[in-house]
Amino acid sequence: MKKIISLILAAAMMLTGVFALASCGGETSGDLAAVKAAGKIIVGITNYEPMDYPDANGKWIGFDAELAEQFAESLGVDCVFFEIADWNNKVADINAKEIDLIWNGMTASDELGTKIDFSTAYAKNAQVVVVKKGSTLTKDDLGNASVAAESGSAGAIVAEETIKPKSLNKVQKQLDALNEVLAGTSDAAVIDLTMAQSKLGKGVFAELELLEGAQYSDEVFAVGLRKGSDLKAELDAFLAEKYEDGTMAALSAKYDDAIVLNDAAFK
Repeated sequence: MKKIISLILAAAMMLTGVFALASCGGETSGDLAAVKAAGKIIVGITNYEPMDYPDANGKWIGFDAELAEQFAESLGVDCVFFEIADWNNKVADINAKEIDLIWNGMTASDELGTKIDFSTAYAKNAQVVVVKKGSTLTKDDLGNASVAAESGSAGAIVAEETIKPKSLNKVQKQLDALNEVLAGTSDAAVIDLTMAQSKLGKGVFAELELLEGAQYSDEVFAVGLRKGSDLKAELDAFLAEKYEDGTMAALSAKYDDAIVLNDAAFK
């Protein structure tokens, strides 16, 4: 009798485990289902012209912002932009499900790829050095200069590992790095070539220019996703479609041809 009761209890425990696993699987059915159930996709960005930046009315515009809105539309949901206050927190934000995607001219580095997944790399980039017009600095002088770069960015890595300046001023945003140079509190800034092509020689940045010969680290931009996210297949298909139908080329032209498309990724 005791043996029969033991067998019944064991069977009941096994069934309980099966139901628990089934329930768990239902709760985590995937990012795509969660986004559609919520009716919105939350896209992590920063103020990074020409990729994502607010217009005069506070609406987010830019190459990435427009693509993100089109992707949301393709899923039948709203696009909600979430400004990442500290770029160092982007991985924590996406893993905590504060955001669903990081879509902000983000360099797809090997190190970052151990923490999140990437979409197809849709654009090319590099790191460049910016100085004031008339500066006597040369590329060889940078080791003895004060350099500004956005904390947690590819520019900061180049500054730390390649340039190795006398002092490195880590700031919250790439625009802050440019303002450091304008204010004279840093001799130079390391920023994305994409931003440099968009900002230098215009408006408040009219007195800034690229330092000749100081270009580093050929890179690609990709959208960041949580590890194993089933949004990746949808996103990659969307990017391929928008490359093929000319949408990406038209957006690059709209934003002064500052974005160089990564043609090789779509061939």
